[in-house]
Amino acid sequence: MRRAAALLLGLALACGRTPAERPLRVALNWFPEAEHGGYFAAAVYGLYATAGAAVEILPGGPGVPVVPRVASREVDFGVVNADDVVAARAAGAEVVALLAPIHRSPWCVMVHAASGIQRLAELRDVTLAMQSGTPYLAWLERHAPLAGVTIVPYTGSVAPFLANPRYAQQAYVFSEPIIAAKKGGDPRCLPIADIGFDPYASVLVTSAALARERPEVVRTVAQAAADGWRRYVEDAAATNDDIRRRNPEIDRDTLDRGAAALRPLVLDDAARRDGIGSMRAERWTTLVAQMRDLGLIDAALDAATLYDARFVAAAPAP
Repeated sequence: MRRAAALLLGLALACGRTPAERPLRVALNWFPEAEHGGYFAAAVYGLYATAGAAVEILPGGPGVPVVPRVASREVDFGVVNADDVVAARAAGAEVVALLAPIHRSPWCVMVHAASGIQRLAELRDVTLAMQSGTPYLAWLERHAPLAGVTIVPYTGSVAPFLANPRYAQQAYVFSEPIIAAKKGGDPRCLPIADIGFDPYASVLVTSAALARERPEVVRTVAQAAADGWRRYVEDAAATNDDIRRRNPEIDRDTLDRGAAALRPLVLDDAARRDGIGSMRAERWTTLVAQMRDLGLIDAALDAATLYDARFVAAAPAP
């Protein structure tokens, strides 16, 4: 009990420090890749520092609990997808979205082009590797026939895909398909968004408490990140050098191709109308309704409480 109390006290003291005493921490949901490009671009081009913020970007990985770390204020900001925000708020975690740079979901099912499958409605007679319990799988099971489809756990590797022409797997359009193609595969991406499930991705979140107590700090980081995303979609080269340094497991060509595949997901019609990173109430309302319909959340959430667009003057699209 004393140990737990001491830990809580330590966290409270850490959270009370100013940015001058420790960097503001941004926790990623995965290893550094193109999907985080704008956040790294803000560091590479000195946008955080110019605005007066010292920022440390923490790499993620499988199972890293980004939302709990943000909600507990172990870290100041996190990068997650919009469905994670909805699930977290339904579970009582007080986090709020600040910036949604990837407007169109990058989630897809990767199939072999030789299979002849061109739409998710045609997905049949394959082994499909997907992470269980995700809203993407739940939506796919509800809205695609999946005749003759055997669902197996996702391994995180493209090796099974390359070895089996009747194998399909979950993927991000700017990651696994590029890797598979470079290894001699024939990947075709079937976006989940095409059948109606399209949550924002790489969303910047913070705790509701930090947003109340230190709004200027939140505004500084969120605005720098938005401007970083504009710099990344304009020219990813310098930032990809930095990402490569942080994540040597990914090669530069894959990063460059990933940035190119990511660009249209960031610069959609909404971004050109409202600015990069902008969010709209109807997108959050739709996502809440979809997750309730799938039985993934019970709470009737007010979508307007899930995000706060006041902290960012959305960066104009190039």
